[in-house]
Amino acid sequence: MKNRGILLMIVMAVFIIATCAYAQEEMLKLEHKAFEKRQRPGVTFPHAQHFATIECTACHHFYVNGQNVWDESRETNCAACHGLEAEGKKMGLMKAFHENCVGCHRETKPAAGKSLPVMCGECHKK
Repeated sequence: MKNRGILLMIVMAVFIIATCAYAQEEMLKLEHKAFEKRQRPGVTFPHAQHFATIECTACHHFYVNGQNVWDESRETNCAACHGLEAEGKKMGLMKAFHENCVGCHRETKPAAGKSLPVMCGECHKK
């Protein structure tokens, strides 16, 4: 009986540890090497929090004839298409990041009534 209790405690401990490990949110560090002389640190981006609430194509895009045809098989690195400087209709990399992120944050009103970060230091934290 005593061995069963110990075994049960071990199983419960493994379950709790595994649950905590998988509950951690996927955090990405957006710190592109193209910005060698940046004034602020890169952004720690909670990817899982975003894809749980918005469509992937709200951020990821690949346009053909004005239609966003992006799907998960396509490149997701912004620098794969956006250079440091604008090229034709393609905006430069930094502007693409900021227009996409800050633009969405300004337009979105969270249910809790709090505003989303739009000021530099709210995302680029030291």
